[in-house]
Amino acid sequence: MANVASEGAAVRRTGAGRAEHVLATLMAAPASADRLRRVLEQALVLAGASFAAVYAPGDDPAVLCLAESVGLPGSLYGLRDGYPADSGAPVAETHRTGRPLWLGPDEVAGRAQGRRTPAPDFSLAALPLAGPDGGSLLAVAERPEGFDAGERAVLELIARAVAVPEPGPADSDEPAADAFSLAMDTGRVEVGDEILRLFGIGRDDFDGKVETLLGLTVPEDLPALMSVVEPDHMSLDERELEFRVRQPSGALRWLRLRGRLVPGGEGQPARLAGTVADATKLRSDVTDVARVQRLAADLATAGTVKDVGHAVVDALRKPLRADRIALAELENDRLVVTVLDPPEPEAWPELWRTEWRGEWPDAPVRAMPALAAALREGRAHIWPAGSALEPGLAGVGPGGLA
Repeated sequence: MANVASEGAAVRRTGAGRAEHVLATLMAAPASADRLRRVLEQALVLAGASFAAVYAPGDDPAVLCLAESVGLPGSLYGLRDGYPADSGAPVAETHRTGRPLWLGPDEVAGRAQGRRTPAPDFSLAALPLAGPDGGSLLAVAERPEGFDAGERAVLELIARAVAVPEPGPADSDEPAADAFSLAMDTGRVEVGDEILRLFGIGRDDFDGKVETLLGLTVPEDLPALMSVVEPDHMSLDERELEFRVRQPSGALRWLRLRGRLVPGGEGQPARLAGTVADATKLRSDVTDVARVQRLAADLATAGTVKDVGHAVVDALRKPLRADRIALAELENDRLVVTVLDPPEPEAWPELWRTEWRGEWPDAPVRAMPALAAALREGRAHIWPAGSALEPGLAGVGPGGLA
């Protein structure tokens, strides 16, 4: 037993040492819009977390807001996008006291205040952040025993390394070159010089209106873009979308928008803040991506399940030569199928067949992390033929997957 314990300690030291090296490398790199996300991802890789997030004071310091998250959707664990700083929520208590909390399933349930937590038997860790404004690191482990000593050491390193994002363009006279900040009440937008270059507009020619930028978007891509930037569709989770704009020369350019809704303080409007980057060199499947994005816009106007089914099959079966089409709703932690074509069980992966309880199958979203990531990020994912995927998706067919 002594040898086993010694080997376990060595493994834990190696995990923490690896985390320290990885985090030092990330923090030494130039600041970027995705650095916080990359730091948080180490909680998934090195601490075995299924979800990790940073909560920090927003424009109103009395509220802790979700600043970044990685992993499965936090809603699977009954987590919110914000908590009053004086509440009994673990992130709020840790923020106030500066002490970490390591909670097992019973303790988590006792603090749920009657909110239903769809995922059973999960443990939760909340650690204080070292920044001047405080905040908390939150991590979830889908196991009742929670995080072991080595994983706790990794989370402590991450909490010390986390840097909450600096104030966005709305708080600065000089926005970063690739950054934007859109006021949701007026449509006025502040943009960096690189974004204007990508749209082909000179600084002196830009009137500060978001409609001016949207007017340069390829009409086919505009509905999908509007579904991201309209207030009714926004959430505090980060959203990502690729769309095309037409240059003054007539050439098309693919752009990638990443943005998050930032709540306003008392009496202040919310804003959409994020970055826009050139994605042209990454796009070889222009037509297919545009079709998928147009389908998303069509689904937003479908009135019945039957309408949705027709829209999906019509949009994908013939134009993309799709062999299999499935449409499913996320109910708690499971995907419940509402449209399946072809309808025969043998046409679908083994995971789906084993969960075939009624007319259509349902499957746990945790068994398909690639799909869970698409749901969390709220954007289309395209995998070419030959991509390595988990069994729940790889068995769909030999070709590409959207």
